[in-house]
Amino acid sequence: MQRADAHIHLFHPGYADLLPANCRRIVPDELTLYTALAERHAITRALVVGYEGQPWALGNNEYLASLLEQHRWIAPTAYAHPAALTPAWLEQRRRQGFIGISLYLFEAADLAGLAAVPAAVWHWLEQHRWLLSVNARGAAWAAWPPILTRHPALRVLVSHLGLPPRRQVNAAVPADALGPVVALAAFPAVFVKLSGFYALSDPGHAYPHEAAWPYVATLVAAFGTRRLLWGSDYSPSLEWLSFAQTIDVLGQIPALGATDLPDIVGGTLCSLLDTVV
Repeated sequence: MQRADAHIHLFHPGYADLLPANCRRIVPDELTLYTALAERHAITRALVVGYEGQPWALGNNEYLASLLEQHRWIAPTAYAHPAALTPAWLEQRRRQGFIGISLYLFEAADLAGLAAVPAAVWHWLEQHRWLLSVNARGAAWAAWPPILTRHPALRVLVSHLGLPPRRQVNAAVPADALGPVVALAAFPAVFVKLSGFYALSDPGHAYPHEAAWPYVATLVAAFGTRRLLWGSDYSPSLEWLSFAQTIDVLGQIPALGATDLPDIVGGTLCSLLDTVV
């Protein structure tokens, strides 16, 4: 089965959030390791989520741009502060080879910036059919319906199931934990990434992450399976489980059938990438 990964990170010299900066992956470097894993698991394309939200990650956009000439399987999204988005900035990133933007919306200032994004930016993103990879949680997702009502062609990719609360297998499912995400199903250009299961399970290494299965069932009911995308969340996920487990977990989830997997693990993402202009 050919695969396309909807959520990976590539940092130079390596990921350094969970571990101290002096423990970054240097040998093999993240790019070399992912290339080998991609060959082993028949991954032909990967949506690389840019991130510069902490000092150790500064310069990630330029690093990703530097990789494109030699690594055509990389489809990069440029990390952006909502308040800084302009058509000119987007055009600059487009010339560098980016196919979307990466938004992290966890602070009040981020949401205020999102609400203030000018209509010209949203029109540009619609026109070029760029992908908007978004990390947020809880009520922050409620910021999108007013925007999507005015700009329904925006292609928003909800990362990590929308980051509902981490839970243990036998704990009660939080009431309406995915309500703001489910509300986005009314907009046909919104997709959800089945990624980051370790961040939804307590403990994070509890493969196959049964604690997150009710969340997946809720999303299947709301979005259907053709609007779900598999993402490995490489390399942060490797602090919790093996790369193969980020793929195999999909086959363990009762809400997903074998006939659903080709679209989820690559078909839908490839279709999205093929129509970016």
